[in-house]
Amino acid sequence: MAERTEQGLSDQYTRASPWPIPLVIGLVVAELGIVFEGLLPVAVGGMLLFAASIVGITRESGFASTLWRPALVVAVGLAVVGAVIYTGTEAAQRGLAMVGTAVVVAASSGAAFLYETERL
Repeated sequence: MAERTEQGLSDQYTRASPWPIPLVIGLVVAELGIVFEGLLPVAVGGMLLFAASIVGITRESGFASTLWRPALVVAVGLAVVGAVIYTGTEAAQRGLAMVGTAVVVAASSGAAFLYETERL
């Protein structure tokens, strides 16, 4: 009789990644912080969770060997998009949240660099 395996599972992928759930939660929390007035820190927190999930996905999938490089790329991307949104549209709160998140992610990237090179 043929061996039964669960559909979607293989020997190459023995476990599921935990990162998609925090990624989605980060997006939802960020949007809630933008939609409701006065909750800009909540939006930044949601975007931090989103950014950390992206860095985790790149590290787990093997696209990055360190934490600081993808974190720096995410920080630069958020800063550029946030600056464009802030200056070019009426969504100033969204732009500020993205730039604020970029600052925190860039600082985290610096800390990760110092930690990974054993200078911290």
